[in-house]
Amino acid sequence: LLYKPIDRVTRSTLVLHDLLKHTPADHPDYPLLQDALRISQNFLSSINEDIDPRRTAVTTPKGEVRQWGA
Repeated sequence: LLYKPIDRVTRSTLVLHDLLKHTPADHPDYPLLQDALRISQNFLSSINEDIDPRRTAVTTPKGEVRQWGA
């Protein structure tokens, strides 16, 4: 349930991106679509930056050393 709002913004960002691709550059809504896309991408980037450090802290318990390999 916690990912549902973020998922909605992600899907909206993809729709905005597709809509912008199919909107002529001289259309009056084109700059507004660019702004909306930029705002939603910045929002998603800030969410990713906030989540990434926490993910590392949670998956690596204190004192345990993990190594990749076979």
